Amino acid sequence: MGDAMEMQTDLQTMAYEQRLIKIVRKLPPERVLEVIDFARFLEFQTTSAHGEPVLDEDEGDEEIALENARWDALLATDESQRMLEKMADEAWAEIQAGHARPMAFAEDGEIVPG
Repeated sequence: MGDAMEMQTDLQTMAYEQRLIKIVRKLPPERVLEVIDFARFLEFQTTSAHGEPVLDEDEGDEEIALENARWDALLATDESQRMLEKMADEAWAEIQAGHARPMAFAEDGEIVPG
């Protein structure tokens, strides 16, 4: 029974992968980088929640430098600057309206309710 369940899970995973690939192929390069970043964020949440190593030991200095260069290029665009300004304006409006709370951190660096 376990083999049938594993096969079903594998088939479902493959279907998700194919769906994701179809979506990514339609996106402009800067959006693909956002998808990759979000996937890494989810991976981080998953691995850190299970006590597994957070850092990807396979990622070398060159890959990190390339990733940083991609982000620098993305953030240098007019669109990203407009988005950042909009986000800052929204955050300031929330602060002014009294809807924001200070961030508090536990000793391990995790954010806790403030």
